[in-house]
Amino acid sequence: MKDTEKITIGICSPGYIVTDFMTSLLDVARSQKQLGQFISLQGSGVISRLRNQVVATFLEKTKDDWLLQIDTDQRFTVDDFKKLVAAADAKTRPIVSAVVHGGWEVGEPYLEPVPCIFKQGETGGLFAIHEYEKDSIIEIDACGTGAILVHRSVWERFRKEADPTHQGKMWGYYQDMPLHHEWIGEDLLWSIRARSFGYKIYAHTGVQMEHQRKNWVGQRQHADFARFRQVRHQSEEQISGDHNKSSNSNDNKSINS
Repeated sequence: MKDTEKITIGICSPGYIVTDFMTSLLDVARSQKQLGQFISLQGSGVISRLRNQVVATFLEKTKDDWLLQIDTDQRFTVDDFKKLVAAADAKTRPIVSAVVHGGWEVGEPYLEPVPCIFKQGETGGLFAIHEYEKDSIIEIDACGTGAILVHRSVWERFRKEADPTHQGKMWGYYQDMPLHHEWIGEDLLWSIRARSFGYKIYAHTGVQMEHQRKNWVGQRQHADFARFRQVRHQSEEQISGDHNKSSNSNDNKSINS
C-alpha cells in the first residue's frame, strides 16, 4: 500500500464494545498517519444489515482508498495494523484478512478456537485452515469479516453488480442465506462472490486476532485445544487397548478351563 493512500475504519457494535478493543483502536489512531475516516454503527439483529450500511457510508461519504472492518470484541495491536497495511496492494492484494479465531461449540467445557480462514475442498465445501506457515501471507478461498482490509475498487465492483431493483447502492455487499440446506453467513458468501469477480483473497498469518466469546479465543488457545485433543485421543486409545487386553485374557481363561 502506498503511503499516500488513506484507510477508513468501520465497526459494527450492539452499542457497547470491549475495553481492549477501544484501547487498541486509540493506539492505532494516535500512531498512524494513513487513517482517514471512522465509521461506527450500532444495532441489534442481523449483522449483515450493519455491514452493508458501513460499506455504503464508506463509498458515499468518504474518498478514502481502503476500508478496514474490525469487530469490536477483539484485540489487535499497532503491529497488527502495520502488517495488514504492508501486505495490502490495490492491484495484487486488494483483499487481506487477519486470522480471527471463532469459538465453536463442540460439546466441550471450552469453545474450540477455529481460525476463520478457509480453503475450498474437492467437494466444493469450505474448510477451516488449521495448519499454516507462521507470519506469512497466504492465499485463501474465504475468510471471516472480523478483521479485513479491502480496497475501494472491490466495493465499487460489488455496487456495480448489485441487483438494481432490490439491492441498489445500499444492500449489495453482504447477505446471509440458506445454501444447499445449510445457513451460510454473510462473510463466506461475500468471499464466494468476491472470488467470482476474479479477486484473490489473502490472509496474513502474522496478524492473530484474539476474539472474546465465552472466553478469549485465539492462536494460543487453538494450540492448547489441539494438545488437549491429542492427549484425549491417546488416552482413549490406551483405554481401548487395555480393554482389549482384558477381554483377550478372559477369553484365554475360558478356553483353558
